[in-house]
Amino acid sequence: MQLDGALGTVERRLRHRVRNVTPTRMLRCSLALTAVERFAGDRPITLLDAGTGDGIFAIAAARAHPNWRITAADVSPSALERARRRAADLDVSTISFVEHDLTQPLDSAQFDCVVALECLSEIEDDDAAIRAFSTSLRPGGLLVLHVPEESWVPVLRSSERTWRYEARHGYSPAGLSSQLRAEGLEPDLVRPTTRGTVTLAQELRDRLKDGRSWRLALAYPVLASASRLERLGLTWGSARALFVTARRT
Repeated sequence: MQLDGALGTVERRLRHRVRNVTPTRMLRCSLALTAVERFAGDRPITLLDAGTGDGIFAIAAARAHPNWRITAADVSPSALERARRRAADLDVSTISFVEHDLTQPLDSAQFDCVVALECLSEIEDDDAAIRAFSTSLRPGGLLVLHVPEESWVPVLRSSERTWRYEARHGYSPAGLSSQLRAEGLEPDLVRPTTRGTVTLAQELRDRLKDGRSWRLALAYPVLASASRLERLGLTWGSARALFVTARRT
């Protein structure tokens, strides 16, 4: 009985980890945190996590930098409730969670940095959202975006060929740069990212997350390492996303 109970606990923990280890999310969060840390240096900053969803990035940033003042905003009350629970489970109490329409500025010129990961393509009026991000930044402040590339396709033919809540399929480097400049933001990096390694790992994870335990156990090391391998350049194929940083002029 004790062995059965122990095995059940291990299986529950494994399933929880696989559900939360999403390779593409790990990649974009690590890229964003590195960019913000480089911008901040040793100083405390104010940061807006726009479209926070489950709060993954905001919580990671708060745990790494307790002296940052972080606001996590999302239009979805249910997503914010999940984010609050996640923060409480991890004993993170320094984030302000706010229900907010991202097409409206949260505060004018109050933030040193705005991070918006995989939310812009879900917003019908993305020009208004970019304008709101710009307005919320102090002059010289940093905007960090991660968006789908306009012609992305999955690795596996049977995978979904559209983004979950997409209002548009994606962006081109030139088109997004033009949108940013129109709202007083000067891009300093527009880099293709999310190639074959991390995309394939994500698609496998989506298939296995509710599957047999032994398959989860075999897949977990691959899922957990995919983001690091991608960042090391151990990948292939075309980019499926763009990582962008821009400064408010």
